[in-house]
Amino acid sequence: MALLDLYKVTRTLTDLLMYNIIKNIEPSLDPAIAPPGSELQVTAIPPEKVENPSNQLNFYLYHVAEDAYYKNALGPGSDIPNVAKTPMALNLFYILTSHHEIGPEVDPQFGAEQQQRLMGYALKTFHDFPVITDQTRIAYVDEMGMPQEKIFLADTELAGRDNSIEVILRPISPEDAIAFWGSEDTRTVRLSAYYEVRVILLEPEPPKTLPGLVLNLGTYLVQMGTPHLASSQSLVHFQLPARNGGTEQQIEAVPAQVTLNSSPSPADGHNRLVLRGTHLSAGLSRNLVLKNSIWAKLLPPDEPVDQTTVDLAQNPGWQIEFASDRIEVTLTPTLTHVRPDGTTIDLPVLPGFYSTFVQSVSAERVINNELKQIVATSNEIGFAIAPRLVSHGPPDGDGNIPIEVGDEFDLFDGNLAEDAIQVLVAGEVYARVLDSPPANPREFVVATPNQVLINPHLPVDEAVAYPLRLTVNGAESAPFWLEFGS
Repeated sequence: MALLDLYKVTRTLTDLLMYNIIKNIEPSLDPAIAPPGSELQVTAIPPEKVENPSNQLNFYLYHVAEDAYYKNALGPGSDIPNVAKTPMALNLFYILTSHHEIGPEVDPQFGAEQQQRLMGYALKTFHDFPVITDQTRIAYVDEMGMPQEKIFLADTELAGRDNSIEVILRPISPEDAIAFWGSEDTRTVRLSAYYEVRVILLEPEPPKTLPGLVLNLGTYLVQMGTPHLASSQSLVHFQLPARNGGTEQQIEAVPAQVTLNSSPSPADGHNRLVLRGTHLSAGLSRNLVLKNSIWAKLLPPDEPVDQTTVDLAQNPGWQIEFASDRIEVTLTPTLTHVRPDGTTIDLPVLPGFYSTFVQSVSAERVINNELKQIVATSNEIGFAIAPRLVSHGPPDGDGNIPIEVGDEFDLFDGNLAEDAIQVLVAGEVYARVLDSPPANPREFVVATPNQVLINPHLPVDEAVAYPLRLTVNGAESAPFWLEFGS
């Protein structure tokens, strides 16, 4: 939502003035059809710099102030100073003036009619478009009779980043307006309108360290005899660097951190987790329900799925075993969801954070010849599905290193946002680029559906091991090292 170039905001607003006036209010001012010298001009220069104007609106940024509401907000991460990681929130102050002179040999006051007409057009534009977002568009018909629309947040620093530009007409008193222009007694106050544009966030420094994510608070009131989840746990497998013995290691992760690797080695698996709790097998029947933020944002032709019940008949690769104090779950890369109308949809099981809970049918009653179920629902518990790093190759001729990622998911999956994939080497955050190979140190590119290519910032001709982390949707891979030398 942040940017560095304030002129991108000014350009967005001047474009809005231009397009709304020439397409919806006064098409005769369109530069494409207006006689030379009579077309509408919208500029952002100081009003006193305007010379020999004709049909000109001027929208000039004259003041900037920090927004008080966001001033003390803490940024992400645990870096010191943390304030550098917080976007600076700004309010921008503009003056809108209109200019029109009939000719250089005539007193400019004779352009008052057109000046005031243009001012009215501009005031109406900002009244009709008080907030500019990704959805702000001006629809019009082009010279060929075809419907068109102008998108205003088309700039890459503004579009698709939840930006919202609010335009507010400030209630400046006549006396304050005179004070604004009153430095010269020989000139009359110009017809002006004063606008405040907020909130514009300046891009902060990216955090270098992040605290752990809280997946479970563990403070619940639980009805006696109903299912309750206390924790999720799994085993994380990894291999130490060769210089440290190269042995296979495993640690217990709570909350659970699994991958979707279904290989038979090790025997206890990478794609299995255990949910611990009480009364987990209670009731006449029971189901496990999963939730994930990606499913809730699926685009057409699919529909958003807030939660799904794991139907083992539809998902034979999944395994769920209920016991009174534990539920053992085996996952696969896809999950078939059954809609209320009986149709199905395959949900992508991608790396990220998931929550799960148990639904237990405690009793059934026939009421008015209709079977009713009394359902008890447990609390939600969280777990992570992590990407799996398989291996890395030697540096190529340009020094770039290929990193092989497990084939349980596609790095190009359309459900993954561009910033969903992050790479860290020896604690340094690498920037994702689109051009392959990456040209500069501390850059990486997704080269294939299961390969990342990095340009390391460290020497690779020494017998050292550098820790590498791959994070997808916030879920971090198991420990992995880049090893070079002998």
